Amino acid sequence: MKLPFRATKRRALLDRYFELLRRVDEGEDTAEELAEVAREYEEGLPRVEMSRCPYTKFIVKHTFDPYGLDGLWWNFEAPARPLHERLYTCQALTGAVALAQPVEEFPFVAQPGPGVPYVLPELFTREEVRAVVSSLPCGRHTAYCVAYFAPDEVDGLGWPNDWGRSFRWSEGGATPSGWYDAGEPEMDFELRPWLENGRLLWIEPGDGSMTLRQGAAGCPYVGLHGERRWQRVSLGQVWFAGEMSAEALEENER
Repeated sequence: MKLPFRATKRRALLDRYFELLRRVDEGEDTAEELAEVAREYEEGLPRVEMSRCPYTKFIVKHTFDPYGLDGLWWNFEAPARPLHERLYTCQALTGAVALAQPVEEFPFVAQPGPGVPYVLPELFTREEVRAVVSSLPCGRHTAYCVAYFAPDEVDGLGWPNDWGRSFRWSEGGATPSGWYDAGEPEMDFELRPWLENGRLLWIEPGDGSMTLRQGAAGCPYVGLHGERRWQRVSLGQVWFAGEMSAEALEENER
């Protein structure tokens, strides 16, 4: 994978950004420089091959931070990434991350999903919807992308938030264009039935050809062991949906 900026450049940008955030907490006005550093980080993000459309056979390229969760791409509330970059047949881009301990320390909240790939059964209530599961590295972690495709915009479905972001970008169809919060959807981690009925396809990890494969036989995403709760990461800590972070608990006890 060819990366537009090196790890050392990325590290310098993030260190500068986090230092500026610390100075904000101390009352300094660093908003302009913060925005400039975030812009430089965003412009340096690689566009990686994440998936392939079952209908057009086009490869889905999307920005991603392959170095780790401490990148601003993963900032749940304010991610540094382009506003809208999905292929027109790609209706949703979701994912999961198998975390390697210890996790990185950073002063924002990342919500990378659970630790194993999943599908959203509600989306399969429409016959034309297909999904593709693939994987890619994220520093020491393993990221799983699950992309959903349809030939045209499909109305009446609870499309999820964009992967790692608190909102979803919608355009076309009956849903007004813009951002909205889709919440946390119901997940199904048992992939075998969806693979066997053809609604879910898969790409072999490390397959540079991004070949779409069908069926459960030989699929490396079936039966994975890992965290099946929604994960939150911040300041070197991991907690789960419905829980408070250690920092929040400490604040409440004061």
